[in-house]
Amino acid sequence: MTQRFRVWFRKGERVRYISHLDVLRYWERALRRAKLPLSYSQGFTPHPKLAFAGPLPLGFTAEAEVMDVTLDERVDLQEFRERLAHETSPDLELVDILEVPISTPSPQALVLWADYRLDLPGVSPADAQETVEQFLARSEFTWSEERKDKTRTYDLRAAVASLTAEPSEAGSRLVMRLRSDQELTARPEQVVAALFPGVEPEAICRLALVLDNPSPARDAWRRKGQYE
Repeated sequence: MTQRFRVWFRKGERVRYISHLDVLRYWERALRRAKLPLSYSQGFTPHPKLAFAGPLPLGFTAEAEVMDVTLDERVDLQEFRERLAHETSPDLELVDILEVPISTPSPQALVLWADYRLDLPGVSPADAQETVEQFLARSEFTWSEERKDKTRTYDLRAAVASLTAEPSEAGSRLVMRLRSDQELTARPEQVVAALFPGVEPEAICRLALVLDNPSPARDAWRRKGQYE
């Protein structure tokens, strides 16, 4: 009987420059060494069924990345945790594990928001606070960015759910919650580029990914028009 676990893990400073593909390979090897009954994809090159939520950009650290692991046979949650934890390192280590229904959408499809923390070297706390307050007071903030020879224009203000500034050793620190769903993904570097032109952010860390919590009962009510 198949089973699915949702795994949260951190990505430390020493491995912040390894790619998402390297992270994927790391977890594949760790799961194999743990001798867990992994479920594999079909085809000429079967791979373990692992699903990640929002690959982390190169150079970022993270406190709670999300990965789903599908097994062909049921394993006790505590046993799964102990066997996998034994095969991990402090640089990419387990934070939490939860069993989820096998029919649950992939974590990538459930991401709504992403929380970030970063430092602004040379920016005084007073200037950072004033700039943040002015931005939050706006009803909209049209922003354009170029990526891969394409220009994307969107309302940056609508993509920022929360934004705070505080003092740090480097100068100032920002903590923000950004939209990260299927329609729009905002990045912390773009927030800095828009609000603090010329400043290069340092020590960018993704603190958490906020996932939607699907409810069959709620969805059924909505289909009947109860929430309209």
